[in-house]
Amino acid sequence: MEKSVPLYKLIYNKIVNRILTGLYPNGYLLSSMQKIHEEYDIGYTSIRRAMHLLQQENFIQLEERKRPRVIFDIQNPQCRELQRRVFLSRCQSHLDCYRALPCLLPSLLMLGARHCTPHLLDTLDELCAQPETHFSTRNDLLILIYTWQMQVIRQAENELASDLFIQIRGFDDLRFIVMPSEKLVPGEARMTMQYLRYWTELLRRGDLESLHTLVSLFCQQAMYGLNRSFQPLMSSEEMQQVQQVEFNWYVHQVPTPLYKKIAFDLLRTVHLDGMQPGSYFPPESVLMEQYGVATITVRGALALLNELGIAQTVNGVGTFFTGTCAPAPEIRPCIRECCESLDILAGLGQALSNAAAPLLSKTDIEMLRTGADQYRTRGGLVLWMLRQFVSTLSIHALENVFEQLETRYIFGLYASGLSVNDFQPTEHTHRRVISCLALLETGDSETFSSQFGLLCQELGLELHRQLEAKKDSFNIR
Repeated sequence: MEKSVPLYKLIYNKIVNRILTGLYPNGYLLSSMQKIHEEYDIGYTSIRRAMHLLQQENFIQLEERKRPRVIFDIQNPQCRELQRRVFLSRCQSHLDCYRALPCLLPSLLMLGARHCTPHLLDTLDELCAQPETHFSTRNDLLILIYTWQMQVIRQAENELASDLFIQIRGFDDLRFIVMPSEKLVPGEARMTMQYLRYWTELLRRGDLESLHTLVSLFCQQAMYGLNRSFQPLMSSEEMQQVQQVEFNWYVHQVPTPLYKKIAFDLLRTVHLDGMQPGSYFPPESVLMEQYGVATITVRGALALLNELGIAQTVNGVGTFFTGTCAPAPEIRPCIRECCESLDILAGLGQALSNAAAPLLSKTDIEMLRTGADQYRTRGGLVLWMLRQFVSTLSIHALENVFEQLETRYIFGLYASGLSVNDFQPTEHTHRRVISCLALLETGDSETFSSQFGLLCQELGLELHRQLEAKKDSFNIR
């Protein structure tokens, strides 16, 4: 389940990050409590707690009936030291995110690349036509590359994809400020611009396979470069004294309420375990102990499932899984996010299988074969395979992102009224997975990942078609 972070801490971290990166300079007036409440749908108690903590640590000044004012002066040596310590607390997460990028970024870019327009190509041409004199440091070039990538990703009109890229990119902001920015060697800016022009030309030709390969190589090179630059820091005594902060993707920058996380997780368990309609969820007391929450939180999760028609609570008996869904306004964003998650997951198939293949032993492959047999008579095999690849890679950022996508996909799937068995011909899917695993056993990992990626795309397209039909029936736009 998504890692739980107190709501006040989320607001605190967000404001601190903006202060440290200069977005909120000394003297800047923060939004009123009412505006923060409206923007994040967070209670006033959590907001007040965040503000008092910010004041306690000398980031802001609070005055009655006035908006909070930033008093953090980046020119102050003590403030610079605090900025550096916050950056050091993220170093492990920076490296972790960059390990995830070779899988994530090419897949996100492909979503937008499939919707390439003449207007997008004109925009990219303008980016690549800037004079080389505009760029004096390596960070300047990185920002240019990020801008190019964001323009392409936005073409997909996939809010989850854009949100994920922005949050990973935003995690880098402090590095640009704290880390020494290396001067460019002669010709480096010209070479980078040529590189981006070639990416643009591949888009113009529709050669997405080559673009995918080049972006993957770029991500790997960026990962190696970051490892080199961080090496002195990682071995320093100062680093050992700083508690590390993990990267976590909060969809739309807002943490999921705890009761909703539990509802998501319950339905995820339904999907993974093949729970049949009419089967009962564990009693409230068991769920309270399992999740370490109060009665009201468990009841809130079950109430949400009841409201959507996915579950039904019988007083004195318990709550059972209905397998259906009642039309309600809340269903609309569920199905939209389901479609968006599905598109990203389908695009990750080749990248994840390709990255995991070299790490899979004969025992691992046999485990995958055994697991595939267990899913032979029900849907969800491909999603299960993706989960195993993610687990094999052992990258926290990737695990976190996959869990967010998986839970929203499953929740929206059941909210739509679709059953996995409705869209996945299980026997056919099983045969193709077994065929892919046979390729892996022979050492042909390239063909294995290509074939598995194709299977993900085909199943994803079919399900997307059915979900779009559901969106129409619910009048979702």
